[in-house]
Amino acid sequence: MRSLFIASAPQFDFLRTVHSHGWRMLPPFDWDEAKATLRYVYQSDAGEALRLQIRSAKNGIRVDLPDCPAELPSQRAEIEAAVGRMLNLDWDLRPFYQFMRAQPEYAWLERGRHGRILISPSLWEDLAKTLLTTNCSWAYTVQMSGRLCQLGAAHPSVAGCHAFPTPRRIAAMPGDDFAVQVRAGYRGAWLHELARKIDSGEIDLEAWRRLDGDGLFAAVKSLKGFGDYAAGTIARMYGHFDRLAIDSACHAIFAARHNGGVKAEAKAIEAHYARFGKWQGLVMWMDVMRGYED
Repeated sequence: MRSLFIASAPQFDFLRTVHSHGWRMLPPFDWDEAKATLRYVYQSDAGEALRLQIRSAKNGIRVDLPDCPAELPSQRAEIEAAVGRMLNLDWDLRPFYQFMRAQPEYAWLERGRHGRILISPSLWEDLAKTLLTTNCSWAYTVQMSGRLCQLGAAHPSVAGCHAFPTPRRIAAMPGDDFAVQVRAGYRGAWLHELARKIDSGEIDLEAWRRLDGDGLFAAVKSLKGFGDYAAGTIARMYGHFDRLAIDSACHAIFAARHNGGVKAEAKAIEAHYARFGKWQGLVMWMDVMRGYED
């Protein structure tokens, strides 16, 4: 088994990052609680479906690759980059912690090294999964994501093990066939159209990754099916926190923690978090995830 070590910043906490939201539950992610290992099926640039087994290590991350021979130096940089993106290892949370020191009720953030968010190796995958969270239960999101992932590159020797499908794979399918296989309702047509636009070059997601928060929010919101919640969610996952992206989870946790168990209007939630300025979206989401931990 080949292994890689990736160094991380002192503010990094592997478990906090993995549990930062529900992505760990959506294929091709898989969380092994007993072994504290995050598994992911990654499609390499060469088109191979590779199993990554990611766990915490002293001062960093260990990545085991059971499908690789002893040495594949050509893939080292690619896999390191993919894992770094998934765990947002390049985020510097020191300014966030420094700002939050003026809020003693949030001392748990720095103490527990909260703040980093798990994402996918590609913006395409995050867009697809975010679309599948809209206007439905989490259980249905998990089911749709599982069926979508079955369309990806298959592992050569592990049955049922698939990488996330590429835009080209989805775009090559007739829309009706895609709808039948994924069963995502009205979301299916929007997802198929998004894949076609990415595959044709009409949408350049690498350019989107370089946009500022306002630019990324506007770009995502321009897509069919992506409103304020979805665009704000993507912006937050990519390091832009000046929007809240209020969803049902936020409403539930805010009611329980700050409003006596009564559901509040979105304006009340916005007013509560406005004092955190450019960090408000991150503070809100850390509140939500801590609520689920509690």
